[in-house]
Amino acid sequence: MTTKPRPPHPMQNKPPAEDVHVVFGIHPVEELVETGRVQSLLVSSSAPPKLIGAARARGIRVENVFASELDQMTGFGVHQGVVALVEGFEYTDFDHLLTEALTMGPALLVFLDRITDPHNLGAIARSAYLLGAHGLVIPLRESAHPTAGAMKASAGALVHLPVARVHNLKLALTASQEAGLQVIGAAGEAEEDLPGCDLTGPVALVIGSEHQGIRPSVASYCDRTIRIPMCTGGVGSYNASVAAAICLYEAFRQRTTD
Repeated sequence: MTTKPRPPHPMQNKPPAEDVHVVFGIHPVEELVETGRVQSLLVSSSAPPKLIGAARARGIRVENVFASELDQMTGFGVHQGVVALVEGFEYTDFDHLLTEALTMGPALLVFLDRITDPHNLGAIARSAYLLGAHGLVIPLRESAHPTAGAMKASAGALVHLPVARVHNLKLALTASQEAGLQVIGAAGEAEEDLPGCDLTGPVALVIGSEHQGIRPSVASYCDRTIRIPMCTGGVGSYNASVAAAICLYEAFRQRTTD
């Protein structure tokens, strides 16, 4: 039996409660369905039947709605016909993340300073997950958080990659140093080039805003700073997510090359 989409309820376009997260797009929703963390799945006629079947097989409630309703819920984002309602994002305790990272080989944590664009956060999380980082660390303030846009940009990586949120980034960096991690900041004004930096040991990589870079107060906690070479100037610096991806790939390359 085919269920017709229900008409939009007058209250349906209210923002979800703070403890409910809206995630949209096929790939991030697929990842969430696999974890069983989805409270309910809203789908339009364009939703993939396979995804709907997977959700129902896990006991997830599936509601058929009009695409216009999903447009409103996602702020006209590219939802691809699927929206998942999940419980609020689960952050990892920083001390636990640090301890776990140290037990998984040379630790590699990514600290984000003043990354306020959710899409940058998601893209960095995607690269970090694919290239073997053990987690992200973000400050409570002046930072993007794992919103629906960040989740979509991460292609589901934020479902799997631990994220710790800390009140004071500098104290977290100090704790990392005391645990044996070398704190390395990516900075355009640095004198040391990325390829010459040894990233095979335990590393805390600090990425700052592409416009303002790492705050001086945070940079003072770095053991060293590195820059990514460029063939030519004139167009500013690398986007923060691109810079993170390049640094993470170099760490991956060094750690996997015999």
